Amino acid sequence: MSMIMVDGIKDIVFHNGIVRIDCLAAGPNGEQRASGTIVIPANVTGPILQSLANAMQELDKKIREHATEMAAKQDGGGA
Repeated sequence: MSMIMVDGIKDIVFHNGIVRIDCLAAGPNGEQRASGTIVIPANVTGPILQSLANAMQELDKKIREHATEMAAKQDGGGA
């Protein structure tokens, strides 16, 4: 299994029932370069995108809760 670093999207193409997402990443000089292609069968693209959106919402919620807890500890620790 390989990993693809994704700092951006160059192109999204649908052909022959396959969605291809060409990904970009920052190179050593800071310029964007191709980092790989995500290939998804079209019939599962919707559920995969929904799963990613749901996971990101859940992650955002956890990050906010953690930040609130940390702020409360700092406020309480200084009193």
